[in-house]
Amino acid sequence: MALARSSLRRALSLCHNPRVFCPNFDLPNCLVKIRGLSSVGSMIPPFAQFLPMPALSPTMTAGSVTVWHVTEGSAFEAGDVICEVETDKATVDYEAVDAGVLAKILVGDKTSGAVDIQVGEPIAILVEDKSDLEKLISENLDFLKIAGHTPKEDSTAVSDQEKEEVKQLSVDTNPVTLSPAARHILETHGIDPSTVEGSGRRGMITKGDALQAIQGASARGASLVANEISYNSTSSTATTESKPDDAEICKEMIENVSDVSVSTMRKVIATRLTESKHELPHYYATIECEIDELLELRKFYKRELNRAPSLNDMIIRASALALRDVPILKSQLSADGKVVEQEQTDISVAVATSEGLITPIITNADKKGFMEISDNVRDLASRAKTNKLKLEEFQGGCFTISNLGMFGVNDFTAVINLPQVAILAVGSGAERVKISHREQENGFILTHVDEDQLESVSVMSVSLSADRRIVDDASAAQFLQSFKTYVSNPKLMNL
Repeated sequence: MALARSSLRRALSLCHNPRVFCPNFDLPNCLVKIRGLSSVGSMIPPFAQFLPMPALSPTMTAGSVTVWHVTEGSAFEAGDVICEVETDKATVDYEAVDAGVLAKILVGDKTSGAVDIQVGEPIAILVEDKSDLEKLISENLDFLKIAGHTPKEDSTAVSDQEKEEVKQLSVDTNPVTLSPAARHILETHGIDPSTVEGSGRRGMITKGDALQAIQGASARGASLVANEISYNSTSSTATTESKPDDAEICKEMIENVSDVSVSTMRKVIATRLTESKHELPHYYATIECEIDELLELRKFYKRELNRAPSLNDMIIRASALALRDVPILKSQLSADGKVVEQEQTDISVAVATSEGLITPIITNADKKGFMEISDNVRDLASRAKTNKLKLEEFQGGCFTISNLGMFGVNDFTAVINLPQVAILAVGSGAERVKISHREQENGFILTHVDEDQLESVSVMSVSLSADRRIVDDASAAQFLQSFKTYVSNPKLMNL
């Protein structure tokens, strides 16, 4: 404890106000955590054990519990789902490895205010049977706070001497915190946040507090104006009636504004895409493909089999075969700088969910036919939207396809999905007019074009985003040319 206190003194000597670097810095709670965690091993009975936050994906560093399926004091068997954990990719079931009893929950779920917990940190306490549960109840476990809940005042958590030291070390024990809506309101009307009393958690100033402050300021201002120009009450009344109330204007501006918490999945998506754009030298190449024969083949499947693959299913097949022809695009760059080519052609397909994009994987896509790919995509997409994918169904992949053509987007460029080195952005199809053939005379192509030389074709635009460190210009062009060949001549995909 003395070591922890001296470390805090050194930190505070470098910065008089630690909240400059951490707005949520809470020195008393910090001391409580240091004291509790330093002796946590000795305070947990030997017959109990922590249930840690698991690493449910290679890129997961933190997660939050969305639902507890087992309540405190309830027994569970091996394979039972204890809770659901929101990872950086999806919501995954946390299954029990062995049978036991859930003695104490340390982490709140979404109904009580879920928070991000670092991988390896405890989220619950387990015991083997009910008899151990009764022993644990008699233990003093008040030092274990439930994450996601507002902690209650605990006079025994910090001694009077420690409180006095904290008071001497901390200069500003009441930092002003505001919600985004409240900050906007107060800044718009020029009101100092330190003059407003917050009613939110830990004194946070909420939108309602800001509106009340504006109403109070408007009332004070109206009283002052009335006193100064009382000699002309008629003019004052006319001015007051013509000037709209600031609070009413503010209510109209923000009546549909609300603060929405960002899910763990969206936080990680933002971090990973920022990392990709920052570290990977993206470059782009676009090509147009005629898809008339592809559409005719789809009609053939519909007519003969009474079912047909989607255009996206066919694009997945064409991409997989093009990757087989140009395998450098399904490579990855290892930590030691080596280029590692993937043996399998596993295609990641972007699927939109309420929590963000997720990329389920079609494994060995180059070895599957149209209908098998179609069945895989339907199954994976439906389970992705209900957070029922298994880890191996969305972790990995060597190449990603993002298709916005069904939304009417003509063309766009996509951000590479790390650790992959390329992604294909697929746009919508459009009708174009092209010259079917040109007449020649004495070896020269005639510039005049007759009407019978024109024909209408369906054209689809695709854009490739690639990592220039691994995929050079020639490789990107070869891939796109190979992809165009398969799409324009779909019979080649059946060979």
